[in-house]
Amino acid sequence: MHCIASQLVKNAYRPRIRVMLGSNTPQEGFSSTWTWAAVISLIGLVVSIGFTVYKLRKRRTAEKAERLRPDYNLLDEVAVVLDKLADMPAQKSDLGSLNELRTRVKQAERRSPDLRFGDIVARIDVYQKTVLPDCFGKKLSGKRTTLEELLALSRQQGAAITEIRVAIDAVQAEIDRRTK
Repeated sequence: MHCIASQLVKNAYRPRIRVMLGSNTPQEGFSSTWTWAAVISLIGLVVSIGFTVYKLRKRRTAEKAERLRPDYNLLDEVAVVLDKLADMPAQKSDLGSLNELRTRVKQAERRSPDLRFGDIVARIDVYQKTVLPDCFGKKLSGKRTTLEELLALSRQQGAAITEIRVAIDAVQAEIDRRTK
């Protein structure tokens, strides 16, 4: 009886073993046309999901670019004002437009704290400390201020303008990187 039971077990598991080993005996299951249709449908689903994700990312990037465009243009305005100030020895009376732009850069810093607008504001503050005194020509002739002091302030102005431009370029490069 032991032999008959082992023979029955062996016969019962033989078709399953053949399926697992990849036997070419006919099987009951899915037809090959259904399998190909499922594969093609799956590929279509993956492609459509990928396309949707791509479009969503592109739309978010466009929205971010639209949101950051005024700040980018503001930094361009600051650069233009700095170009004008670099051509002359700046006095306090010449800083009106730069003070207004500084206020707007501070507002941009509040809108986008992850960008480094604070560096630009700090460098503008340093620049404002290097301005020449009003009527420096009269003060120079009156010997209240020495020529060396004025030249030192002028050099500091040039260095401060360069630092502001470097900070502006860094923020604009970061905006470009985020919006591409």
